[in-house]
Amino acid sequence: MIQFNKNLFGIGLLMLSVLFHSCAKEDLVNKEYDSGSTFAALSVFNAIEGTENLQVLVDDKIVNKTDENFDTGGYLNYRTVFPGKRKLELISPRGHIYYKNEHDFKASKFYSYFFYGKENAEKLITEDELIKPDAGKLKFRVINLVSDSKIKMEFTYLNAKHSSNFDNRTYGFNDYSYKESFNFKITSVDGKHQALEIPFEGKDRSAYTIVIYTDLNEVKTGNELKFKILEI
Repeated sequence: MIQFNKNLFGIGLLMLSVLFHSCAKEDLVNKEYDSGSTFAALSVFNAIEGTENLQVLVDDKIVNKTDENFDTGGYLNYRTVFPGKRKLELISPRGHIYYKNEHDFKASKFYSYFFYGKENAEKLITEDELIKPDAGKLKFRVINLVSDSKIKMEFTYLNAKHSSNFDNRTYGFNDYSYKESFNFKITSVDGKHQALEIPFEGKDRSAYTIVIYTDLNEVKTGNELKFKILEI
């Protein structure tokens, strides 16, 4: 995920995206585009272990900005995409294809691709509702992109304990008071990874995605649990 109209909020964000990226190389300009149509939007998160400077392409056009090194843990926020069936690719600088397929983008819809795994990337696709929470509230979801171990999440909110085993890889979106602090405890059920704690404090009327994934440790002798907090 009201004070703002859902459609106006979504369209407004897309118009801003067009304004700020209108001259950039990642714009997916369709010369046959009808001015009466509306855009779709795409964001991408890279949780493929040990990767550097991957490139996202839509219809053979590079989405990354020049200064965006799309490494493991990297995030490309929403970019405008013209509606219809589009070829989507994720490749390395040396040409290794981690992902290649088509996606049917619907007008005024917001899509997030979460890539994870290793050589042959797996994906999680969400269709996002970009609606601001009410005053005094924030909302978040937690995405589990750990592919080599089952994990469990626990946290406390207003003295009530919450937990998830991520059967569907996602938890949320739910509304919470922005004045509360959170501490998510992430454990590996099979003991493969060391436990991880994620402290979190959000802003009023904001929405977040908290991503849990694995990447190589600092000495590159194995992988470990990591996280990123993305403000949507």
